[in-house]
Amino acid sequence: MRSAWTGVVALGLLTAALSAVWAAQGDRTRPMAIENEGGGVYNAQTRRTEFSGKVLLTQGTLQMRANRLEAQQRDDGSVFVLARGAPDEPVRFEQARDVPGERIAGQAERIEYDSAADTVRFVGGATVRRLRQGQVADEVTGAVIVYNSRAETFAVEGGQTAPQPNGRVRVILMPRDAASAPAAEPGVRLQPTPALSPGSAPR
Repeated sequence: MRSAWTGVVALGLLTAALSAVWAAQGDRTRPMAIENEGGGVYNAQTRRTEFSGKVLLTQGTLQMRANRLEAQQRDDGSVFVLARGAPDEPVRFEQARDVPGERIAGQAERIEYDSAADTVRFVGGATVRRLRQGQVADEVTGAVIVYNSRAETFAVEGGQTAPQPNGRVRVILMPRDAASAPAAEPGVRLQPTPALSPGSAPR
């Protein structure tokens, strides 16, 4: 049974002092490179790419590693990427934040990246962490996690594929070193919401 709890989590990274919370904002303007060991197909007419076998996608600081990856470029130049993992090897996503020394790292059975909407959707056994100097600062786990960099929120939903028992959602907030925390940084805000948006339940 799927958990009834669905929420939007505004973690400690949502601060008034930071104008960009998620990633190096220039990544979306960088060329996207896709490489792998197993080969694939690129259709120049439809601008669709399909690769399988240890695929690596890079775009600026963004990196995505998957067993199978499909990328569709739109007329406006934006890209929608669908990445799938192997049975025992989830898709892995990593990207630098605009905050020096901080990165976002996540994994799931499937990851959907939409450069036009500035969203990354982690589906199935989803875990997303904010790393500071390589150490975990915040962690969110659930069946589905959607990060929206424009709204600066995580939307997280429980369900059978959540890593936690009974499909529960979990948020871990690590204490910050008082000497390194900005004086003007506000506290953590948790806000419930009746529906997960954008996206739908895992298939």
